[in-house]
Amino acid sequence: MPENIDVRFYMENRHPKNKLLDGVGSALHSMCVTKSISWAEAYDLLIKASGELGQMPQNKKAIHLMLSRSGFYLQSGAMANYSISELIELFDSIFSDGEVVILNLSRSEQNGRYIPIVPIYENEKVRYVLKYPFNVVNKASVEEVWISWKDGLDHSIMPRRKRKTKPKTQINNTKDNATLKVYNENPNDNLIGDCVVRAVAGVFGISWAEAVEKLAKAQDYAGTIINNNSNIEALLRKEGFQEFEPIKRNGKILTGAQFCDLIHDMFQEGTKIFAYAGVYHVVAILVFENDYKIVDTWDSTNEKIIKYWAKFPEVRSKRKERKQEPKKDDKKEVILSLDIGTRIKHDTLGEGEIIEIGKGIVTINFTSGMQKKLSEQWVLANCSAV
Repeated sequence: MPENIDVRFYMENRHPKNKLLDGVGSALHSMCVTKSISWAEAYDLLIKASGELGQMPQNKKAIHLMLSRSGFYLQSGAMANYSISELIELFDSIFSDGEVVILNLSRSEQNGRYIPIVPIYENEKVRYVLKYPFNVVNKASVEEVWISWKDGLDHSIMPRRKRKTKPKTQINNTKDNATLKVYNENPNDNLIGDCVVRAVAGVFGISWAEAVEKLAKAQDYAGTIINNNSNIEALLRKEGFQEFEPIKRNGKILTGAQFCDLIHDMFQEGTKIFAYAGVYHVVAILVFENDYKIVDTWDSTNEKIIKYWAKFPEVRSKRKERKQEPKKDDKKEVILSLDIGTRIKHDTLGEGEIIEIGKGIVTINFTSGMQKKLSEQWVLANCSAV
């Protein structure tokens, strides 16, 4: 009779906050258990693989590279026909020198579901067990088998045949325009769902790989999906960005093109802007030749800017004015002081009233219905008294 499979399960969760493991979390947990490393060390290995491939950390290609670089060898698909309990019994009979195994239970092209199988020593006998937050020994089939031998060499029981595949050529025909700068921060020029990484790379002026690392560290390695909103906003807050509601004109949210055209006169030179262009897309908005432009791999300038984050420069300076014909009778009343109730006027935003002042930021209600938070220096430099 086979041994009771329940004794093959040890409850364990290596997530630093003991959270439920998603696909990426399961891979990191498995690395921690099999290689006796910390969660942060495992995450750093995944970040390195992600940066080298130009793929998101949750992509299976990045996880596979992390495993192979850590001494694991993928076995033939024939081995995946075994159940978990059958594989555990097989490992008992063929391994004796501390070999460790990671099984993938998912067919998904994204991340997967990884579980570690490791040896324990009882009464001078080696037994293989599953160490995971919950017992899946009897509840799942195996799709991939990764084995790491103690000597680091490949002693595959069922070697996997390596397939030669030609990389797909990706062509981007998008062109620059008045409010768009076409640029791909991805190190391999991949056109993938990495807009968050590209936008972070843009606003911080760092490489794509460095942006992945910065996002991973935003919640001290606890957030395994680096491009979800909670992780993005944790990073932006940590880096001193302020959150702003959408700008509206006649009750309608401005598009990216309209937004770029307007903010030239709103923000000081050196202001970094991270914007949500629609619900599922983000972009960096940076200055090129004295004009703000969206930096993207496709033309997202018609998407509405539903929210944005801005970080103002420590040394504030007035932006260079655009070249324009001088206006006749263009006499402006100088603002002598900023107080709650003071009425001001801006050429683009119109008239408004100051309703709040604090920490160098002035909140103004404009007659158009907009409410804006602007720096005191900017208001004094760009607005006139009514």
